[in-house]
Amino acid sequence: MVPVGSAKRLWEEALDILDSCACSGGNLPRFVQPVLLALLAEESMHGYVLVQKLGETGLFGAQVPDMTGCYRMLRDMERSGVLEASTDRGEGPQRKKYRVTALGRRCLNRWIDSLTRSRDHTERVLSFLLAARLAAMDGGGYCPEEERLFMEDVRKRAMNGEMPRREDVLRLLAYAPGSPEEEYLGRLARETAREAAGNRAGVWAAIGVDSAPCSMNCAFCAFGEAWGVVREKHELSEEEIVVAARRYAAEGASWMVLRTTEHYGLERLCRLAGVVRASLPKRCALVANTGQKSREDIRRLHEAGFGVMYHALRLGEGKDTPFDPKLRREALCRIGREDVALACLVEPLGGEHGNEEIADVMLAAMSAGAQICGVMARVNVPGTPYEGRAGVPEARLARVAAVVRLCGGIRTPYVCVHPPLSQAVEWGANVVVVETGAVPRESGEVSGEWQGFTVREARELFLRHGYVLKADADRDGEVPGAAREVF
Repeated sequence: MVPVGSAKRLWEEALDILDSCACSGGNLPRFVQPVLLALLAEESMHGYVLVQKLGETGLFGAQVPDMTGCYRMLRDMERSGVLEASTDRGEGPQRKKYRVTALGRRCLNRWIDSLTRSRDHTERVLSFLLAARLAAMDGGGYCPEEERLFMEDVRKRAMNGEMPRREDVLRLLAYAPGSPEEEYLGRLARETAREAAGNRAGVWAAIGVDSAPCSMNCAFCAFGEAWGVVREKHELSEEEIVVAARRYAAEGASWMVLRTTEHYGLERLCRLAGVVRASLPKRCALVANTGQKSREDIRRLHEAGFGVMYHALRLGEGKDTPFDPKLRREALCRIGREDVALACLVEPLGGEHGNEEIADVMLAAMSAGAQICGVMARVNVPGTPYEGRAGVPEARLARVAAVVRLCGGIRTPYVCVHPPLSQAVEWGANVVVVETGAVPRESGEVSGEWQGFTVREARELFLRHGYVLKADADRDGEVPGAAREVF
């Protein structure tokens, strides 16, 4: 048996070896020449301006172009005849101004043709490698071939933007816990996250703005007036909300949620949104989690700074809640038709919910255009009608997350699991929730983070499973526009 220290050294040595291997991409061509030609095809410019614009293209990541190497390449291109240079004769040091020649324009066109052929070949090679990796996932045939081919077909259709079929969702949900089929589902779902979301993961930070006894008396909610768990109205101050939002954003949250009850009011929520939005970086999307709204209300929330709205057709809707499921579906579709991204989870999942109900809620979310979907377990708060009930098994929660991921494809790039669960993240869930303040799954207000789960722990969870943090990737290129901030 290899000692732990020795094993670590061997692993580090293996990584060093791979750093110099072609698989690292370090020796791949950077295609600087065609980019220089393309820039100069638009306008003539001096060398130092050209190098600056080369860095601004973003085509070479965070790497700063090597000034000396660029000038050497410009001289070589001038000697080859694809560029010509003229020298300024004014005061100060003489500077060369480059422009593309007729030969250079022919060279640029050939670059485009060559790169197109190279791209097509690369895509064929990549498809072959991915197929080989997927085939090896289950140990060379452990999962029955019929089920493996079925799951790969579901994935292919989802990555083409197609809605999943109900019978496919039910078949995936029916796999036995711990079975080869379930294991293959999880691995394939992780591959889907890699492709559909660019392997990015993000933290959803929810601030419970207010709590109050609620006459709706949803069976799973601690705010229900009839349960007597929450007896008095309470609100966070504007300063407390802004401080929490800034802290979560600085720690790496990608979505900032303002969760309010109906008592808070639309006007106040819009005013609060303006204050919080101004305190956040543009990369951090502002999310409204409030009651059912009209089209006009949704537009007003968007104008106030919300780029995303959370809404749900709950499991047990109409039985555990007083709401009409038909009206909830219509509300989901209203959000999906506006210039606001829809977030909608399969929730609150309990042990008694069957596959058919889960499938119907999931499909309702996806058909309404939910770009953030996933699953949230019910927490059986003492004092509510579900007190004492067993919680949903973690394996069940992870499987539902994997099914959402596989069936969501490119339509649903972000899949959330709540509470956070390592198995679900391993199986493709790439959003977890950190929350504070008024939490409907808790008997009292939360002063820190609910169940002690922090943004730092969320980041560590994602990194442990090989994801790239969305907030880290977005810092170098903030995107303006509320609706576009979702991604």
